[in-house]
Amino acid sequence: MKRVAVIVFVLALIVSAIFIFFPKTKEIIGLDTGPPLIGIQPYGNIADREVDSVKNSIEKMYGFEVVVLNKVDLPEMAYTEIRYPRYRADSLLHWLTYHHPDSIDIAVGLTNQDISITKYKEGTREVKDPEWMYKDFGIFGLGSVGGNACVVSSNRLHKNVSSKTFYKRLMRITCHEVGHVLGLRHCPEPNCLMNDANESIKTIDNSTGDLCQDCWADI
Repeated sequence: MKRVAVIVFVLALIVSAIFIFFPKTKEIIGLDTGPPLIGIQPYGNIADREVDSVKNSIEKMYGFEVVVLNKVDLPEMAYTEIRYPRYRADSLLHWLTYHHPDSIDIAVGLTNQDISITKYKEGTREVKDPEWMYKDFGIFGLGSVGGNACVVSSNRLHKNVSSKTFYKRLMRITCHEVGHVLGLRHCPEPNCLMNDANESIKTIDNSTGDLCQDCWADI
């Protein structure tokens, strides 16, 4: 038994050495798939300019290849009228997870319709107070931490602001949600792009638009 353990240990050391001194080995045998391919899924009548700005922002910030998929209608299964006519963000994430090409590693849903989630008290499944507001709470975007999809809505970003501010918000929120998919959680650093919006667009506006050093290190 000890002999088997020693052999396994030696083999592990050899394999580790191969990967260290011959880094392309992972790629050759299929263990290193390289950077993810991002697919933007535009919904409905979202403007092409909004789609292009999101594409450019992901490419510029993360350096990933980004493709734009054909526009599709928002899935009816995500529609709700709990408070207002809008779409459930968690349902859209579920739909995106199973309705994107196999070649796409991360799907980014983009819509100009309002999206929402239910917000719970921390550590529970009890809806936050006041329940009437948090049972169906409107949001800017939602990303699955370590998953393969996120969704962004431009619906709440343009009120009483310039076109420049609108697109800055859209690009920052998109990169924030992509950050979640890459495994990043909310960051306590106030100026980091991964700082929690805390239900206010001002957090996005006051951000540097970039990740802090710790967040970059975690990707």
